[in-house]
Amino acid sequence: MISYFMELSVLLFVYLSSMVVITCYKEDTSIANFTWGGGVLLVALYTFFRMSSFLLQQIVVTLFIVLWSSRLILYVYTRYTGKDPRFTTWKWQGLKALVINTFWVFGQLFMIAIMSYAVVLINIYTIPHALSLWDIVGIIIWICGYCIEMISDNQLFTFLHNPANKGKVMDSGLWRYSRHPNYFGESVMWIGIYFLALSVPYGWTAFITPLTITFLLRFVTGVPLLENAMKDNPAYQEYKQKTNTFIPWFPKK
Repeated sequence: MISYFMELSVLLFVYLSSMVVITCYKEDTSIANFTWGGGVLLVALYTFFRMSSFLLQQIVVTLFIVLWSSRLILYVYTRYTGKDPRFTTWKWQGLKALVINTFWVFGQLFMIAIMSYAVVLINIYTIPHALSLWDIVGIIIWICGYCIEMISDNQLFTFLHNPANKGKVMDSGLWRYSRHPNYFGESVMWIGIYFLALSVPYGWTAFITPLTITFLLRFVTGVPLLENAMKDNPAYQEYKQKTNTFIPWFPKK
């Protein structure tokens, strides 16, 4: 078991070092903000192929991580402009850029560890067992969250790439009921992963995964940064007054 985790540590070191090189080359620290997604995928694939017994539950949770990470990476790539409003002021050069980007990228290890925890618990469990009620509930919840995030991201992408919407605020579709439905969908997906983990020993301790991602999205890196970037937009402030922040609900009159 120790040798497996040593191998995984080396893989993660190489992966994160590569991301440091990319952020410095592109002179854009915002790229590092999505490093943890690829790291979670790396952990899921490694534990599945090297440590799992290829049980149905392990196949399902690993497939979910592959779908989640692939969609996230593709979406980020297609909309990447180097002008993320959350990081436009995070510009450095030379040695200072190397130090800060290294710190920011390798700091993603914390997120990788927490977000991979439930998947690791599932993939290292070797006793054969059928899908439980927890598994079925988790699968349903995850699919719902995935659809919410995918649909809301697609709606926003289409809206932003329509020249007629320049200067306007997205307030239709799922965005009519929440100012951040994509973040809400992300949170729901990890709640689904948590329910899948309840079928294995100590799976209940994986509550740290959805709790962490929800807290960060709602109060740290997601909602606050984007809301602050739009604080001088009158149209957004009007939209803000009538639309729920996170959990979708009917607009206020």
